[in-house]
Amino acid sequence: MRKILNKIPKNFKTVFFEIIGILFLLALWEIIALCVNDPFIFPNLSNIFTSFGEILSISSTYTAIGESLLRTILSLIISFVFAFILGLLAGLFKLIKDFLAPLVYILKLVPTPCVVYFIIIFFLKEPNIGSLIITFLIVFPILYESFVEGLNNIDDSIKLSLRIEGYYSFKSIFRVLIPQAMPFLLLGCINSIGLGVKVSIMSEILIGTESLRGIGRLIHNYRLNAEYSHMIALTLLIIFIFIIIDIIFSYIKKILKK
Repeated sequence: MRKILNKIPKNFKTVFFEIIGILFLLALWEIIALCVNDPFIFPNLSNIFTSFGEILSISSTYTAIGESLLRTILSLIISFVFAFILGLLAGLFKLIKDFLAPLVYILKLVPTPCVVYFIIIFFLKEPNIGSLIITFLIVFPILYESFVEGLNNIDDSIKLSLRIEGYYSFKSIFRVLIPQAMPFLLLGCINSIGLGVKVSIMSEILIGTESLRGIGRLIHNYRLNAEYSHMIALTLLIIFIFIIIDIIFSYIKKILKK
């Protein structure tokens, strides 16, 4: 058996076993559904795929996806701008890095649900702003640390030569330092995108108001109406979107590592 497997190309083996893993999960789901024997509580695959087709035929699904992604992109842009400015200053000036360290540690260590509920209380009347802030507070530390790490990992000889010629000049920062730190910056951006989408959807679910439209709001409505097969089908759709995003950015990561 091992000899046969060794003759199979590595890429083919990877795809083959991934397909086997997916089929195993589907079989396990169907077995659990048969054991529960209550399609209302735990729908089987047939009900889920039927609901999947139904949500794909509704225009509101695509509107919700678009609004969630736009809100996430806006949050990521805001996070990037703040993280870039503060990360650049922290990377160049140690005193600023030390000053911002407590804030960054707190944002990293505070449980996400606590942040979400705290923001919901203060932005109850402005749920869209609340969702943006929630995503910002979760994503910002990742981007900030990527920027600082990128600047800190620049070769000391480059820093020394720039210090002699004018280390903090506008030209040296944007023509030498930032290009040298760019792999870390881009990887930080890539890693924060998936997390940003997840946090944005989670904030929509927890805020749960009609004025905050998006994928999370649809999931919230399906849960309130006890349409569990639709809720699971929509979750599968989100997973497919994440898979597509992950494939795209995994490819970008490979290019950057080269």
